[in-house]
Amino acid sequence: MNSLTKILFFSLVASINAYSQSTVSTPIVGFVSTSALPASDTIVSPQILRPSEFSSSVSGVTISSDQLTAVLSLSTATLTNDQFKYVVSTQPNTYFALVKSGPLTGSYFTVVSNTSSSITVNLDGLSPSSADITSIEVRPFWTLNTLFPPSAANVSFVPSTGTTTAGRRTQLLLPDNISTGQNRSLSRVYFYNPTLADWVLTTATSIKAGDQIIEPSGYLVLRNTGGTPPSLLVTTAGAVLTDPMGIYLATSSARINDNYITLPRASDYKLSEIGFTDSNFVQSTSKTTGGRRDTVLVIDKTGSGLNRAPSKVYFKFSNAWYDTTATANPVDPVITAGSAVIVRKVIADGFDKLVNNTVNFTP
Repeated sequence: MNSLTKILFFSLVASINAYSQSTVSTPIVGFVSTSALPASDTIVSPQILRPSEFSSSVSGVTISSDQLTAVLSLSTATLTNDQFKYVVSTQPNTYFALVKSGPLTGSYFTVVSNTSSSITVNLDGLSPSSADITSIEVRPFWTLNTLFPPSAANVSFVPSTGTTTAGRRTQLLLPDNISTGQNRSLSRVYFYNPTLADWVLTTATSIKAGDQIIEPSGYLVLRNTGGTPPSLLVTTAGAVLTDPMGIYLATSSARINDNYITLPRASDYKLSEIGFTDSNFVQSTSKTTGGRRDTVLVIDKTGSGLNRAPSKVYFKFSNAWYDTTATANPVDPVITAGSAVIVRKVIADGFDKLVNNTVNFTP
């Protein structure tokens, strides 16, 4: 079993019949802690998930006429109408349906609404059939308010003293995964406004924005600056993901494109274990700079300083991985749990490529 980095985890096993001694195992749960140095940027990612709130087999998939959404018909369900629908101020959670079985196992779809016996999801460009999704579980996304709740003030973040630049303390920066191109700026910057008791955008300081989601394969940058910043400790508790998880990498037909991701796992991974294959990652044609194609850039989870650059860049040639700074011999480096991974895709067809990431330890 590979070591789980900076996570204490346990599996509860309950006896359900003392005479037959049959047992049932609950999901693995635990917590991840991340230290954030003063005057520095730290990567924060949901290496574990919020608890599952519902699961069911799926009896059918009906795609809308505009092909933007699909209705998943549930085999057995007694849901309350719209219990999984996000509603500002009254229902702060946004949910996703994780595919548990079928050819799309590991893919997840944002929930739009639900009836008592069906769930409507966004398709994000996919066109699944009923055979592709045969069972799901529904979980809430992490949000700024659930990763950094008010109760964690002065522990995992420092509330700002005002809305001006001078009054801002801890800031949370989200990568831009909407635009295309290389070296895109961290376009959305949030700080905690104590007057609203919520996170707000620097461009909209009077509007609550703490319901902003962080996807399972996404990350944010905690910028620990302003005033006299202390050392901070971000602790996240939840469920350890042991199922496959699909990570989609966007390509562009016009330019090289960066994908800002992290692995939704609490364990370290060798680069060869992540799930890069010829179907989702373009190998280089040589070890020279001119022969490089897709590359993987890694930013360590923790470190000192602001705007930290990637510490390593890797490419794949002739089915082996190489460090761009030492190409004589192949490598298979360990990517520390929670590190930011930038997958730089060469100009391609403009379609997403699927990385199927599977667990690398025995649950």
